[in-house]
Amino acid sequence: MRITHRAIAENSARGMQTNLSALAKLNEQISSGKSITKPSDSPTGTSTAMRSRADLTANDQYTANISTATSTLTAADSALGSMGSLLARVRDLVTAAANTGATSTGGNAAIATEIAGIKEGMIAVANRTVGGVPVFGGATSGTAAYDATGAYVGRTGLTQDVRVSPSETVQTSTAGPDAFGADGSNVFDLLSTIVGDLATNPSALSGRLAQIDTAAQRMSDARATVGVRTSRLEQVASINASQALTIKGTLSEAEDIDQAKTYLELTVRQTAYNAALQVTASTIQTSLVDYLR
Repeated sequence: MRITHRAIAENSARGMQTNLSALAKLNEQISSGKSITKPSDSPTGTSTAMRSRADLTANDQYTANISTATSTLTAADSALGSMGSLLARVRDLVTAAANTGATSTGGNAAIATEIAGIKEGMIAVANRTVGGVPVFGGATSGTAAYDATGAYVGRTGLTQDVRVSPSETVQTSTAGPDAFGADGSNVFDLLSTIVGDLATNPSALSGRLAQIDTAAQRMSDARATVGVRTSRLEQVASINASQALTIKGTLSEAEDIDQAKTYLELTVRQTAYNAALQVTASTIQTSLVDYLR
């Protein structure tokens, strides 16, 4: 087989072009920090990266849901704590008023005024919102759980749940009647009754103490339920954070370059390319003219 200078030159050019293409790809990988710049670089790696990104997007959504749910439950816990304190103050006032020897008509009137003010304050707390949604409104689409009289205007029978993992949801809504009693016998109705008793039937006040205790226990039970849900959210948040790190690790392994290895390969390729340039230049300098001299 006859080897011509042209064949040598063409082969050398093809070899150098291959090296040059490899150098360009390595430089692109180093610049982007990614080993996969197009799907054909690694179909398997591309598939893994796509799955990892989808998993990471879902995990980010779960994390956002957990944050929203935590805000709602924290608001509910705070509200129930505040209302418990207000109701404790009502109990103290009723206890004092029930001791007829320690109070007078004028004293009862002052206590009635204070309890009426506490009722208004408790209704305001019961209408606390997060993101415009009433915490104790159940699954309502309205902006309040109770009207000014203390009647429930939220929605019962449905719950608001958020997905916090592929297999779990957590309830974030707390219906007002579950925490404060049903209309007609809720804590606000009780306070109105006590205000009336102070004016017209003080002897009934001692019997209201047990009702106050029942209302307080109901709120305490609701707060405990909120606490259990909040605790579960904290656990799931920790699990999700760990899973996010795992997913990011998988994604990095699939598409990120090994910098030390890539830089070494670039150096080797660059050296080989420069050597090929020198050898090719010295090889193709000889021509027919050189033999005719």
